[in-house]
This record gives sequence, C-alpha cells and structure tokens, in this order.
Amino acid sequence: MTVFLMSAEQDTCIRVQAGQKFALEFVSSPGTGYGWALAVPLDEKLVTCLGTKNKARANGILGASEYELWQFLALTAGRTEISLKYVRPWENDADPVKKHVFKVTIQ
Repeated sequence: MTVFLMSAEQDTCIRVQAGQKFALEFVSSPGTGYGWALAVPLDEKLVTCLGTKNKARANGILGASEYELWQFLALTAGRTEISLKYVRPWENDADPVKKHVFKVTIQ
C-alpha cells in the first residue's frame, strides 16, 4: 500500500489509481488530547476510508508523539480532497490548531 506523508505546506497533492488502496500518515500527540479528524465529509463516490490506526514512534518515550495512519480506497476516476483538522474532540467551539488538505487525483 502506498503511504503519503503530510507536506510542510498547507496541502499535499497526491495521485492514485482507481481501485488502489492508499494511506495518509502524519504525526499527532494523543497524550495532549489532540488528534486529526475530517474537517469535511469525504466524497464517498470517489474515496472511502478503510480505517485509522496509531503507531508509536521509534523513540519509545511514554506520551511522545505518534504516527496516525489513515487508510483509504480510491473508487473511481476524478478529483477530490481529504480535508483534515487537528483538534481536541471535546472542544467543539475551538478553532483547529492545524489544518491540512490532501488534494487527490484518481486516474
């Protein structure tokens, strides 16, 4: 499965094939309560989320940053965006600390 990393910019452009499984990987700090969430619903005609999981970084320090891995399936050709926000889920009215958009071209 191809894994795409979040760029240092506010968006990351990626290209996948229809029928391809792919993953997005980015750093989070769950010990602080922050995590990544969808900022807007997915266009489920083009892409579907297969699941998410966290994996510890190699340093093994308790409470350290972790990697979040979100897995997707590209369904059909087109263009869509996967918009994410970095939030504490219980802070409903707070602005996201970070935002990121993956601009997805499906061939």
